[in-house]
Amino acid sequence: MEIVWIIGIVVAIIAVVAILGVALRGMRPKIPEAQTFTPVPVMRSSTASAATATPAGTSPEVIAQIDRLMAAGKKVQAIKVLRDHAKLGLKEAKDRIDHWSISTTAAHIAAVSNTSPTRSSISNAHSGSALPAAVVAEVDRLIAANQKITAIKLVRERTGLGLKEAKDLVEARGSGRSR
Repeated sequence: MEIVWIIGIVVAIIAVVAILGVALRGMRPKIPEAQTFTPVPVMRSSTASAATATPAGTSPEVIAQIDRLMAAGKKVQAIKVLRDHAKLGLKEAKDRIDHWSISTTAAHIAAVSNTSPTRSSISNAHSGSALPAAVVAEVDRLIAANQKITAIKLVRERTGLGLKEAKDLVEARGSGRSR
C-alpha cells in the first residue's frame, strides 16, 4: 500500500510541476511583432486636387514647400512643416514623409534647382524663387537695425533654407548694403 502512496505522490508532483511550467511559460514576455506602415492610397492625377490627396491643413503652398525640402534632402524640416500644418503626431508625420513622393499637382512656388543660391540678392535666395518685395524690405530693415538673427529666421521661414545658407545670404546682403 505504501508503494501506491509513493506513486500517487510522484504523479501529483509531476502534475504540479507541469502545470507550473505551463503557467510560467505563458507569463514569459513575447517579442513584439514588427509593425509596418500601410499608407492610405493617394491618387494623384492632373484632375485631383493636391489639397484633397494630402492631410487636412496642407495647402498647395505647403505641399510645394515639403516637395522642395524633400528634393533638397531635408527630411527633418519636411516632417516639421507637415506636423505644423497638418497637426499630425511625430510618428504619423514621419511615416508620411518616408512615403512622400514629389507632387505633380502642387503649385510649385519655387522650382527645385541644382544651382547654389546667389550671394547678391535674397530675392533669388531659394532656387530661383522670388520673395515678395515686402519680405526683402523687411530683411533689409532688420539688417540695418543690426538684427541679423531675426533676419536669418525670416529668410529661413520664407525659403525653407537651412541655417547656414540663410546666414550666408543675410551676411552677403548685409555686406552689400554697407558698401
